[in-house]
This record gives sequence, C-alpha cells and structure tokens, in this order.
Amino acid sequence: MSREPHAVSVPRGYRVGRWEVREPIASGAFATVYGALRTDRSEGAPRTAALKFLPTGARTARRLRHLRELAEREVEFLARLRSPRLIRMYETLVVEDPGNPELDGATVLVLEKAEGSLDALPDPGDPGRLLAQICDGLVELHRAGWVHGDLKPANVLLMRDGSVRLADFGMAAEMEGTHAYAPVFATPDYTPPELLWAEVDERGARVRPSVDVWAFGVLAHVLLTGAFPLPGDTPEARSDAALRHARGAQKLRLSPGLPDAWREIIRGCLAPAHAERVRTEALLTRVEAAVGIARCPRPSRPRRRPVLAGAVATALLTVSGLGVAADVTRRSAMTDEGTPEYRPVLVASASRSYGSPLPDGPRRPLE
Repeated sequence: MSREPHAVSVPRGYRVGRWEVREPIASGAFATVYGALRTDRSEGAPRTAALKFLPTGARTARRLRHLRELAEREVEFLARLRSPRLIRMYETLVVEDPGNPELDGATVLVLEKAEGSLDALPDPGDPGRLLAQICDGLVELHRAGWVHGDLKPANVLLMRDGSVRLADFGMAAEMEGTHAYAPVFATPDYTPPELLWAEVDERGARVRPSVDVWAFGVLAHVLLTGAFPLPGDTPEARSDAALRHARGAQKLRLSPGLPDAWREIIRGCLAPAHAERVRTEALLTRVEAAVGIARCPRPSRPRRRPVLAGAVATALLTVSGLGVAADVTRRSAMTDEGTPEYRPVLVASASRSYGSPLPDGPRRPLE
C-alpha cells in the first residue's frame, strides 16, 4: 500500500457505531477504506466489513458540496441495486465527533469486505474468467439503467471465493433516455476520448454505457497483457493518443500476443466513436465465447424504474427531536429463487455516531 497520507486518517481502534476500525485497506483522492470488526452480537450481521470514510463534514464549501454529491450517489446506488456482481452495502453511518474536526460529519459506508482489488493483484490467474464476471456486472448495471463511470482495476474487488465485485459508485449515473449526467472526474487511462473534450453544464458531463465499454476494453488489455492499448509513457501521453485515435490519426497498440478473439473484442470496445462500440450484452456473449463459458439464457425481466430517492431519503434522515438517529441496515431475506436479498430497514438507534443522515448543510460553520 502507498505510504502517502490517507484522504481520511482514522486511528486504529476508533469506534463508529457498532464497528471498530482496524487496518487501512485503500485510499483515493476523496475517500479512505478501513477494515473493521463488529463489536456487538447482532444476528445476521457480518463479523468483518470495510468502512469507506468520505469527509463530508469538513473542507471548503465547494469541496464539501462535491464530496456530499459523491456520497449521495453511492448511497443511493447501493441502496437500490442488488446483484452478485456488485459490492454490498450493509448500512451507512455519520460520525458525530465535534472534538475531532477532521472526522466530524464524515459519511461512512459499511461495505462487504473484499480480499483486495485487481490493481494490487500480482497474478490474475485466469484473467478471462475475471473479465467475464466484470462484463456480467456491467450488463446488470446497464440493464438497470445505470452507468458506472469509473471502471478500472482499483474498482474491481476480488472476494474470498475468487469471484469479483464491481465497487466505488461515486461516479455512477442513472440513465435519462440515451445518456446520463456524471461529475467531471475520471481516471485518464480509462476515459474515452469523447469525455476528454466533453461539454459540461451545471448537471455535469453527458455519459453513456459506451464509456464503461471503453474502460472495459482498456482493462481487458491491461489484465491480459500488462500493457495499455494506446502508446505513451504517462497517462497524459496516452490521453493524447486517445484523442488522436478518435480523429483517425493514431492506431491502437494491441499486443501481438493477444488471441484473435480477444483482439476483436478489444477493438470493438475501443472504437473511436461511442456509437460504434459494441453493446454490453453482445460484449458479454463474445467474452464468454472467448473464455469458453457456456452461456445460460438470461431471464427476461422488465427494466425497473427506480423509486426516486423518496424511500432512500426517508431512511437517510435523522429522526428529529428524540436524540435518536436513523440507522439504515441491510437485513437479508431469501427470494423465491433461494438467493439472498438485502433490503433497507429503518431502525432507531441511540448511538451518536450511528445512522445515515446526509445533511443539507455542514454540521458546524465552515471557517
């Protein structure tokens, strides 16, 4: 792990609700993830989890607004979508610790704990099967009407059983017809050329499912060959190459060792124009064929129109006047097919740091 300072520093042994913070797992530009142990004996709750701290209670007003938007996006997404290919969220909490300004007001997502991420995996073992699972997760996302928006190895988590989960949905955006709106932030190496010069309005940049398809093509090439499909020694140089590729002035630099099937898959993902890229359902068919997986027919399901954050927002509000916070927990039930289903349940809790309100404003005046 990097020795750089964490985005959110939390001491070992710090208590948040029923969780005790342990070792740091990963840190990005806006959040830090820590391992955690459950300190009570609640039935059905996991013994360990990963706590994702987003500093939504501090910083400047502009940064605070941005962090709160990221937190709200991820909470809403994880509360509404369930899939074996997506990381699970058990509950959300807000830290109440006025004596610790750096942590006071931080939003904490309590997530399923993984063994690691693909960017820290020294040997991917069977990369084709991992890629098939990643693509399957994208199909689930796109069928539900969402775009991930930040697919990259660090956001693909490896579980104890060898399966993978998609994670980090702070950039996830819900489709409105043919496109969605997302914040103007992404990882350059996995950003398609049309977003490198995207027009931005007050709602953000327009994104389509094809941005995830482009990112999958880059990720597949990296996972299969250890190299990027566009030339350049730095992310900036490779972004320039992506722009030239979009204009027809730069060819892809695909590894000569790629099998023909994967070469065609990656070319289909990295088409210069978004409309020319392969659709996700067709992409999964090609990936499974390349891996040698017999594809079972998918059940036909009507696309769910999400219930606007009414139910989620209700669960995220503090119960006023009682000194009690609303605690959104994920209680498991069994579906008719015998698979676990997680539903948000509103529970009253007396713990000061326990609960999940995402307040409209800062908890204390900003300096």
